[in-house]
Amino acid sequence: VVSGFLTEEGMGVGWTLYPTLICVDFHSSLACDFAMFAVHLLGISSILNSINFLGTVFCCRRKFFSFLSWSLFIWGSLITALLLIITLPVLAGGVTLVLCDRNFNTSFYDVVGGGDLILFQHLFWFFGHPEVYIIILPVFGLISTIVEITGFRCVFSAVAMIYSM
Repeated sequence: VVSGFLTEEGMGVGWTLYPTLICVDFHSSLACDFAMFAVHLLGISSILNSINFLGTVFCCRRKFFSFLSWSLFIWGSLITALLLIITLPVLAGGVTLVLCDRNFNTSFYDVVGGGDLILFQHLFWFFGHPEVYIIILPVFGLISTIVEITGFRCVFSAVAMIYSM
């Protein structure tokens, strides 16, 4: 990402990597390729981190340890890890199609070549909508756990709080 900022005039495509802004005709900088490569690397590291967290949660529990006795922070992080594993490959596919349109003369998103620009918006929405929950759920679990510990009682039942996530 830093090399993208320092290359030529910078990325200049916005945070969505929208295909019409990133087209070679309008922005031929190498910084765009660096930005898309950074998105791929961040996605891969997030997926591997999620798999690591799932493995840690499921392998480090005791033999007679109930799922309902887990703290809400662990539940929030577990659901977040599952959401990341489900949604990040879709984002990677969308960015890969942008890379193909940009460098290999394909027309997945180019309307002139028969592509569909709405496809990128759908793929980005499929990633972006769960991303809100990916940000909120661990904080929800952490604050609920803090309230339980400092208040010495459960605010709501554990099952209701898990279902609300």
